[in-house]
Amino acid sequence: MTQVIPQKARRAAPSTLLRCAALLFPLTAAFASIAASSFSWPHTSRQPVPPLAQPTLESKLAHLTPGPDAGYSFVAFGDQRALAGGEWESMMTSIDSLSRQDPRLLFMLDTGDIVDDGSHTDQFRALAGILARARSLPYLVGVGNHEVDNNEPGPSRLNTAAFLKPLDASLGPNRLYYRRTVGRVRFLFLDSNDLVYEPGPNVKTRREAQLAWLVKELKATPDEPGHPTVVVMHHPFLQSSEKHREQARALWSLTYEGRTLPDILADGGVDLVLVGHTHTYERFRATRRDGKGFHLVNFSGRPLPVFLWIGDGQRRANEIQSGAERLWFYERGWRNVDGWDLTQEEAMTKHESDQFAVLHVEPDGGLTMSLRYMNRPGLEAPIRLLWGGTESSAPAPATPAR
Repeated sequence: MTQVIPQKARRAAPSTLLRCAALLFPLTAAFASIAASSFSWPHTSRQPVPPLAQPTLESKLAHLTPGPDAGYSFVAFGDQRALAGGEWESMMTSIDSLSRQDPRLLFMLDTGDIVDDGSHTDQFRALAGILARARSLPYLVGVGNHEVDNNEPGPSRLNTAAFLKPLDASLGPNRLYYRRTVGRVRFLFLDSNDLVYEPGPNVKTRREAQLAWLVKELKATPDEPGHPTVVVMHHPFLQSSEKHREQARALWSLTYEGRTLPDILADGGVDLVLVGHTHTYERFRATRRDGKGFHLVNFSGRPLPVFLWIGDGQRRANEIQSGAERLWFYERGWRNVDGWDLTQEEAMTKHESDQFAVLHVEPDGGLTMSLRYMNRPGLEAPIRLLWGGTESSAPAPATPAR
């Protein structure tokens, strides 16, 4: 029997086909992308974890004339393990090109998720191959959740410590945090996994030890203008994206000896917090009523679909700039926000792309940041995060650098 299509349905058929084509195009593109990449993280442990083979920061500084007090740059990025097999490698090639042009580009800083699953030793060998594309630059890391398998029991913390051991002799499975001072800037690399996840033995003991260390380190160097303090931690405590909000809320309210983590950072003179985890880019300014506070900048690539093009929305940053961000956070479960002015200064909500930033430390301790989106040529215009010298280090609104 021949089916008769009503006239109205016949007229609708072309538009229906167009809609189907629009839906199928991302599917085709997704399969093409998968086919184009032959990379996959190995789920094997045939060989022991290799120690990090990048040059040490000390060796880089030994050949820097004049020294870092005369100013330098570094690159920052995060959450590249999801983009390995193409985009991360392209980023490393771009960073290597920048380092060849600028001898004062000193190191790479990664906010974490450096492998897909740190319980497999061979993944660290694959990582070493990716990093070799920028073999002249030291590599500093704030440990992410994938390399320690969300603190689940197993060898992941031991493997991660073995790989990162050249960064600090004290690193081990029970201590994945450390300090670096480069010129005027003090960098504190935290293991935020122990501040977020409960699974695994000795987490509470490790958490208390790390927070005690953080407080001690912040007290050790007075908060002086022109001497910035940068904290690097994988998990953010401010974010607009939906995925992982419960972890961000918990971190914001995490308390040690009667003070929340944001208060500890503000009291200790922290100027900048670099984070990742959410697979997007956004930037906040948090200022307490007494004028103390910091910028929080999230470098974590771009959201990838959970299944083909479906499911990336939960990771996507949201535009919440309204002057009422504190209320926005409170309505979504953040507590202890009274007394804080919270401002979203920038967010990647469309034309999403993998990205890294070049941060420049000026001779007087000022700090500027220039983003590089991998789908655009060249660096974006620099943004001033901190003034140097004797001016206040309170986090003024980020502005184009002069």
